[in-house]
Amino acid sequence: MTSQTADGRQLHGPGLTDVRMMKVVHDNFRRELGLSPEAVRRTAGGDQRRTREVADHVGLFLALLHHHHTIEDDLLWAALLERVPQELAPLVHVMESQHETVAGLLEQSNATLDTWRSTAATSDGEALARVLTELCSALFEHLQAEETHLLPLMARHITTAEWAEFTVQGMSSIPRRKMSLGFGMMLYEGDPEVLGLELANLPAPVRRLLPIIGRRSFRRYARRIHGTSTPRRSTDLVIPAANHVTDQGVSS
Repeated sequence: MTSQTADGRQLHGPGLTDVRMMKVVHDNFRRELGLSPEAVRRTAGGDQRRTREVADHVGLFLALLHHHHTIEDDLLWAALLERVPQELAPLVHVMESQHETVAGLLEQSNATLDTWRSTAATSDGEALARVLTELCSALFEHLQAEETHLLPLMARHITTAEWAEFTVQGMSSIPRRKMSLGFGMMLYEGDPEVLGLELANLPAPVRRLLPIIGRRSFRRYARRIHGTSTPRRSTDLVIPAANHVTDQGVSS
């Protein structure tokens, strides 16, 4: 469950905005991006069809992550800086540095992905897998810091209306044809109580059908991308500390 942080600070309850959905979203990024280097490496050199399929998956999650961080900065981080600058002061340098690192690795990942998509070469796939591993190493550290330090502040100082707008804008980045798949991804390991609250906002027929369709869609998708309908969960992933990746290659 995601009712509180590891140090006991509440993420929902009387007088608080329920921000637990952020952890559900973060776990999706951890799982799907964390498993992506393996999916890339399992793709045989020269297999253009499979390369496009995996590249589309990686590209989708890189785009979703970029959008997530953009609206996070615009809608949440800016509001917190205005309302509780003293509480944020110890975190500003670290969080901004982490965002900058992740943004740079996102740019490198997209460039390397484009190359692999066009060549389907094993060497280009390996280069992409290495950059994705570096991205995940930085991203996982950043997400953990957000969950530990920022979510409790958001619960206290972001309004319910502001959180709802953030959620709507976040969902807008998911292609309409992938909405049921996206919900199935969240259902795979997301907090049932949190997702139940999201379902409660939907019309009754959608509320009944979406979990069924979503789970089925994710099982099919996971078999195609990860080779199993039950891929490892975000809590089971260990991302090794990767060397720094630059435009010129990898340096210690």
